[in-house]
Amino acid sequence: MPELEVEYQKFLKRVHDETDNPQWNIDNHPAHQVLGRYQKGFGKWVAHLENILLLKQGGYRLENNDLSLTEWKALALLEKIQTSRYEGNE
Repeated sequence: MPELEVEYQKFLKRVHDETDNPQWNIDNHPAHQVLGRYQKGFGKWVAHLENILLLKQGGYRLENNDLSLTEWKALALLEKIQTSRYEGNE
């Protein structure tokens, strides 16, 4: 999702502005502890699902067996989050 990249770039700029050693700040940021709870491939998996969601919203027809049950549930959750953002319910 493009807005995530924009937020990530803002975060990196803020980190750089706050310290002369941005890597130290990234490693010690509170979000680092949260991300540490998940496997390293989790972010890539979510990015993959976000791409599938974009294809779905663009008209690509997904078949029932295209995704696992877990992927379908995660896709529905991402879609719900995205909808609430657009409606201003965040």
